[in-house]
Amino acid sequence: MDSVEYLWQRAFFAVLTEVDSGKFVERLIVADDEVFERLLELEGTDGTAEERVALEDTLQSLRLLRNYDYHFRL
Repeated sequence: MDSVEYLWQRAFFAVLTEVDSGKFVERLIVADDEVFERLLELEGTDGTAEERVALEDTLQSLRLLRNYDYHFRL
């Protein structure tokens, strides 16, 4: 986990490594919140293009994981 470039990525990686389905949903919510919070922090600032791309990619991945979890539970 030392390869984490941004603090909010820790929450995302926690989702990816969670095997307990109940905790998975909790971690998914936390990661989603942290990404959105960081996006709000960057709003109106010159944040790096690399971080913005990483945030957008992570949001898309979180959406996919949320859909996967929803369909898996049906």
